[in-house]
Amino acid sequence: MKFDLIFVDPHGETHFGSQEFPEHELAMGPPPNPVGKTSEFGAVTNMSVISFPAGTQAPAHNAPQPYICIILSGVGEVATSDGESRRFQAGDLLLCNDLTGKGHVTKAITDLTLAFVNRVST
Repeated sequence: MKFDLIFVDPHGETHFGSQEFPEHELAMGPPPNPVGKTSEFGAVTNMSVISFPAGTQAPAHNAPQPYICIILSGVGEVATSDGESRRFQAGDLLLCNDLTGKGHVTKAITDLTLAFVNRVST
């Protein structure tokens, strides 16, 4: 599976990219065991859920640790320091790994609820 990613280059600029996670089939539940696909994100330390009212904007900031942001409801916009902006909505996932550099700006376009799943640094 491929997911959107924020990363920092050697000059401190943040950019969007993507990261591929290997997937494999996984039988779910009791027989007849429907088969789906699963990807492993690695070890996590904790998870938090946060909500923001529409119009809230967080100025440029870095991810405090590598984390997975899952949009639970609403629409948010993220801008990287290279000037690119992307909108994310319920069901989208963003890997945040800009621990240094110029950071990213986040804005709640509508009321927004997010889950942050902190990843163990690799």
